[in-house]
Amino acid sequence: MPNTKPVGVAFSDPELVSGTTITGATISGSTLTSATVSGTFTSTATTDAVVANATAGLYFLTTAITAGSTTTTAPAGSLATTTNATGAGKLFTSVAGKWEFPVLT
Repeated sequence: MPNTKPVGVAFSDPELVSGTTITGATISGSTLTSATVSGTFTSTATTDAVVANATAGLYFLTTAITAGSTTTTAPAGSLATTTNATGAGKLFTSVAGKWEFPVLT
């Protein structure tokens, strides 16, 4: 992208607008919709995975989770926690379409 800043501005940042792609990052309007991040990452997501790769994700939910009975479409191996009183403070893992307590060996 060409530098559109006035002459004499030595180190100006490029303007980020809808459709801009930066090493795999996609910006839609003023919202970053996907990116590869190294270091600190903050998400404003309130549904679906907050952080995910091709096979699993981390879910921070507000819905009730009961191990062994609450169903999910999250990929197997995904991890979740909830702020709901039912399940708050516990860690869950996705196994065969349900949230379960992780097995520690």
